[in-house]
Amino acid sequence: MNIKRGIAFAAAACSIAGLGMATAPSASASTSPNAGLAVAKHVFAAGNPQAAYKALSAADKAAFNSVEQPATASHTQTATPLTAAQARALRPASGMRPMAYSGCWALSDTWGEKAAAGNTLFTYWQATEVCVSNGRVTGVSVYNYGGETSTPGWYKSGDATSATFNAGWEGRGYVQVNYALGVNGWNIQHLTPCGQLRLNGNGYNYAVSSSCNLN
Repeated sequence: MNIKRGIAFAAAACSIAGLGMATAPSASASTSPNAGLAVAKHVFAAGNPQAAYKALSAADKAAFNSVEQPATASHTQTATPLTAAQARALRPASGMRPMAYSGCWALSDTWGEKAAAGNTLFTYWQATEVCVSNGRVTGVSVYNYGGETSTPGWYKSGDATSATFNAGWEGRGYVQVNYALGVNGWNIQHLTPCGQLRLNGNGYNYAVSSSCNLN
């Protein structure tokens, strides 16, 4: 299993006066991702990140959330299972029985989540392969799976895992990743999203989803 390491937190220095903490850079005058990231780096570099987060003004907390909280999910297909000509060759002509596919084929995909400000929080990926004999799936495998974080504060809190299911007429496989938002044992959020691929025994139909349910 080859899992990429998450991006390390920015080690920005934070001045401390007595027992107090440094003031967070104000984001009230700007709604740009840079303003939110500056607030986030201040929080995660503080001696007491939880206290620094609770001390944020409403404007700074909104800026923090705009770059740290998931807002949109997406996926990008990174490999096509068959060429158009190959798919057409397998599809039956009108009034004719379909050809029973035999062989192995695979599909890979990448999923990710972004914050409202547009920055990517994390991505994850996998490839599923099915082997088929006369239209019936005989084997399913998930390979080349893993993930990485892209925004300070998000980190891998557990290893990525995979699972498969052979439905006979199609093979199903998913990757599940384990990410958290926080630092030094203090977490704001914990997510375990999935990326699933379903490959049909006909050799060309497939489905992509973010479901963790293989049934």
